[in-house]
Amino acid sequence: MKNCVGQVVRGKDFWDRKIELETIWEAIDSGSHILLVAPRRVGKTSIMHKIKDEPKDGYIVIYIDTESADNENEFWHKLFNAMMEEDFINKLKSKSKVLYERLTNIKIKKVSASGVEFVDGKTLDYSVAFETLVKDLDIDKKLIIMIDEFAQTVENIIKYEDVKNANSLLKAHRSLRQNPKVSKKVTFVYAGSIGLESVVSKINSIKIINDLNNIKVLPLLKLEAFKFTSQLCSSIKIDMSEDAIKYLLEKVEWLIPFYIQLLIQQLKILSREDSDRVLDNSAIDEAINKALEHRSYFESWQTKLRESFSNDEYLFAKEILNIISENNTMASSQIINIATKHELNEDEAKEMIHTLIYDGYINNNENSKIYRYNSPILRQWWNKNVAN
Repeated sequence: MKNCVGQVVRGKDFWDRKIELETIWEAIDSGSHILLVAPRRVGKTSIMHKIKDEPKDGYIVIYIDTESADNENEFWHKLFNAMMEEDFINKLKSKSKVLYERLTNIKIKKVSASGVEFVDGKTLDYSVAFETLVKDLDIDKKLIIMIDEFAQTVENIIKYEDVKNANSLLKAHRSLRQNPKVSKKVTFVYAGSIGLESVVSKINSIKIINDLNNIKVLPLLKLEAFKFTSQLCSSIKIDMSEDAIKYLLEKVEWLIPFYIQLLIQQLKILSREDSDRVLDNSAIDEAINKALEHRSYFESWQTKLRESFSNDEYLFAKEILNIISENNTMASSQIINIATKHELNEDEAKEMIHTLIYDGYINNNENSKIYRYNSPILRQWWNKNVAN
């Protein structure tokens, strides 16, 4: 098992998320369409690749990342092309000769805003082409289409086109999901590094996705995190006592693989620099300080706020996070004054707080009126690099 910090993990490097995988497969078997719900860095994409790499009997899986799509037609272009990928076509070859021949004989001349122009001069909208292909599927397996960064796509369309086009995409997907001819052949699984619910709430379209089965990808349980850390240490050949591992997990607190892997990476470097170094509590504290020097691992937390929000919203969110990074906690009673300062009304402020919770910055789990960071490590980074 390699220590893959911040990367998608596959094969033997994947730490088995038994509970999540069983829940997802149970929902797929029941015919549900799924929204994977979790903040960034929790491991949604790795779970999706696990499903793709090791599908259950009776399923064919397609994975597509649509983060770069910034208009509706480009999204359908990416999805249509995923249907044309060699692996999928080869799987169809022995299952559906008619569809296989149709796909392999499609000759695209050019792509334009109006759709796809084929060699025979006909123009076809990608969304129509996709729906037609799905309805014509004649195979003894069900297709699972996993769309990563779907929420980012919707947000891109809002930003670079307009709300109308974003709603058009959302409604088109709902129509597909609710079409019996499509649903019996295809299961859609959506995920992303920002919350789809947060994005659609901002455009008052939450009802368009209320048919999705929300499945949460949670941090590791304490015992699971201990086993994960122990196995990781063994795999990369560093020696840590049980007490040291427990201390590391206490410092991490928010037990997602990313932060554990990040600290283990720094501890490996310390042990390489000094082979006699005992990896005790002081070494773990030093590893945390070293990890905080890597802006690339944390910068996206601030960048996402800048990209996703208006200037007033960003400044509001930044001030909230600054205060919590300074004081460890913040009372909900402070929020409305900060919102007024940044010209946001109470409803807008509440929606912003909901987004910060959903996207993994903060929580109010212990006390509904007190907010704190999920990750003490992110809190330290934010305080050092953003708040001050």
